[in-house]
Amino acid sequence: MTTDQLNAKLCSSCLEEIPTDARFCNHCGTGQDGAAEQVTDPAPTASPQTYGHHCPVCGGEGVNLPADREYCPCCRWLRPLTADYHLDPTVFLWQLDGEAMTRLHGIGPINALAHKISETVGRPWFEAAVNGVRLGEDQLPDVFAYAICAARIMGLRYLPEIYVSGENMWDAVTMGSATGCFVSLGSVLTNMRGTDLLYVLAREMGHVAAGHALWRTVVELAAGKQGPSSLVGSGFLEYLNPMKIVQGAIQAPLLAWKRHSQITADRAGLIVAGDMEVATRVLTQWSLKSFPLYARINQDAWRLQEEESDDATIRMSEFLMTSNPYLARRLKLLREFELTEEYQSWRHYIDHFTKDLPGFDAQNDGGNKRPNEGEMVKLTCAKCRTPMRVPRAALEGGDPVNVRCPNSSCRSVMSVKPRKRSNPGPETMTE
Repeated sequence: MTTDQLNAKLCSSCLEEIPTDARFCNHCGTGQDGAAEQVTDPAPTASPQTYGHHCPVCGGEGVNLPADREYCPCCRWLRPLTADYHLDPTVFLWQLDGEAMTRLHGIGPINALAHKISETVGRPWFEAAVNGVRLGEDQLPDVFAYAICAARIMGLRYLPEIYVSGENMWDAVTMGSATGCFVSLGSVLTNMRGTDLLYVLAREMGHVAAGHALWRTVVELAAGKQGPSSLVGSGFLEYLNPMKIVQGAIQAPLLAWKRHSQITADRAGLIVAGDMEVATRVLTQWSLKSFPLYARINQDAWRLQEEESDDATIRMSEFLMTSNPYLARRLKLLREFELTEEYQSWRHYIDHFTKDLPGFDAQNDGGNKRPNEGEMVKLTCAKCRTPMRVPRAALEGGDPVNVRCPNSSCRSVMSVKPRKRSNPGPETMTE
């Protein structure tokens, strides 16, 4: 038996031979045992700093934190939305992203570089290199609050370090090692507000949950921050050089993965923000590097451009010309994802836990889409008398709807049915 055979296993779905450490089959894309373990504990790279279960502030896993505290500033532990809440990363993982990561694991030089980065350079070096301001409860607290919100909805157990940097003002990058990661947010992006900012940060938390931090770091070291982003950009003639051919053989799969990973992040942002209009606005502004230009775009004409964006010629152009997916194609893929039954069911699941999340409405009020008062029903918790609002559409059916009290010291689940009142005023929930 050869060494390669010893280091291989059979895919649980198609029975093709794949590397033993593969998270996904590179033949059929099916998640393997390692991916299933990640789903059970969906916070692979945002680990605690050094304290583990001996954090001097929270005692580990938030044991000593007050019930109304969502975050430990010492070990960066995050309180789950509920004890049994989780968000399965495979829901938003783009299949080609999973396949590309599996291929990277199978390329010897790239895999060796990844392990070397994880064990030696990795996060500390890059974290210092972003030359940015580290966010916290006392540093840009409004942006930091959105990061906590996005990470909790994403189901992360620990919040990665977050920096605002002017080095790449329109960029947002998640990097690190196999044991820890951080997010660098371009300074221009902090001008976004409300759900728009939530979408941007949720994309980065999606990178964390999908295990992208290490591979993005490998891309930065292998290709360089200002390295070649395309074959055409570097010039065809340069690739006649044998050394360039070898270099391209290493860079090409990394840049292909980078394109696919952006689709995964787009989906993660949509899962958390739950609004395709927000995703479209943010990704368009991001791509054009302009906030006001979006309002001048003819959306009907743009949708026609989207429909024409997925033919073979455009996909080949994307492969040769850029390390990021073209905007029209990525929005088309995102709209297709929004229409899937899986997305719809998970959004319903997330809504159940976030509609009444303390501060969630207040955070979204700063965005571009706020529910009209006529679309909401005012309620009062029957136990603690805490006021809340529930979408009227959710109460239009004949069956009762379960609503959780947003008061962190109550959190009672009530069965709610609208009832007619002779005088206007809040309706009372009954158990």
